[in-house]
Amino acid sequence: MDLQIRELLLSDEHLVSALGLDPGQKEFSGGPTTELFDCLRSSPHPSAVHPFIVINHASTIGFFVLREAPALPAWAMPDVMTLHNFRIGAHFQRQGLGSAAVPKAAQWVSDNRPGISRLMLSVNTQNKPADALYQSCGFSFTGASFEGRIGRERIMAGEIATILAQC
Repeated sequence: MDLQIRELLLSDEHLVSALGLDPGQKEFSGGPTTELFDCLRSSPHPSAVHPFIVINHASTIGFFVLREAPALPAWAMPDVMTLHNFRIGAHFQRQGLGSAAVPKAAQWVSDNRPGISRLMLSVNTQNKPADALYQSCGFSFTGASFEGRIGRERIMAGEIATILAQC
């Protein structure tokens, strides 16, 4: 495995648009790529929104977004970063690549935002594979939830150090 992450420019949409996802997974990970990038480009805080590509052996295999204040969602605690739109292409799933990508995101936070010690995310209650992935990486449920775009979302949080050690 030669997994790496690289921060994207908002003009790099084409680099992730070909990721093949099952239709249900696309909805769980934020919808079509064009809609995600339209939202990112229209953010009132573009410097606080960080899209990333996940690469393995020079192939694009995934995508995610990290957000920091002032672009944090209402459910986020202060002094955290949040993980959004995490997706690994269908052909690359069940190979441990998602489990390897999550700590890469945590490592980026640790390296670039040393004052941030926690990462948070929301997961749809119907998305059992994502739920299991995040728990295996050291995230735990906060007890908070909200009605999301396509159903109930539960909030999870993980200490950066735990994610780096556990996943």
